[in-house]
Amino acid sequence: MSHNVARLVVREGLGRVGQEILLVDDVTTLGRAASCQVVIDNDFASRRHAQIVRREDVYWLRDLDSKNGTLLDNERVTAETPLADGAEIRIGSVALRFVDPAATRTQPNLAASLARLRVDASARQVWLHSQLLTPPLTTKQFDLLLYLYQRTGEAVSKDELAAAVWPEDQSEAVYDYQIDKMVSRVRERIGKEWIETVWGFGYRLRSK
Repeated sequence: MSHNVARLVVREGLGRVGQEILLVDDVTTLGRAASCQVVIDNDFASRRHAQIVRREDVYWLRDLDSKNGTLLDNERVTAETPLADGAEIRIGSVALRFVDPAATRTQPNLAASLARLRVDASARQVWLHSQLLTPPLTTKQFDLLLYLYQRTGEAVSKDELAAAVWPEDQSEAVYDYQIDKMVSRVRERIGKEWIETVWGFGYRLRSK
């Protein structure tokens, strides 16, 4: 079994304790359905309960609107969240530990970096260095930041941002200056260093 691939290690409730599940796909789905890569035969699990997504060697956990929720280190997952090495994922009585060999590399750990900025989609709150951002962002400012946050490290086009932040205006043009102005306002609230301009394309939320 390769030790260079991220994996889940069973802690309780699924197979034998210590069993390893390699995360070889870019998207790994967990749930009761037989089509899931990780089948969880548990009454508290939904058919498609949660997913682990790999982007640029960083793994993210997201709940798929499951009935009973997904816990990450005993906290309910409300938005796509980066996985840190050693994190515990719990679905009902099943507990899995995430192991990431990349955590031992010298490159910066994205999951640790994002701990300084947390965007809670459910509560619509932004946390900077464990402090709640007050006053809160406006609705569209939050929508823009959330979209970038869920794609941290990726270049996001202005067309994508327009569709995400102004869905009601898709029959009309959303101009670049509107997007640029909104980004500028968000930068003023969270710090200019967080959002990088990708010239001629759009923006990227940096991993600090």
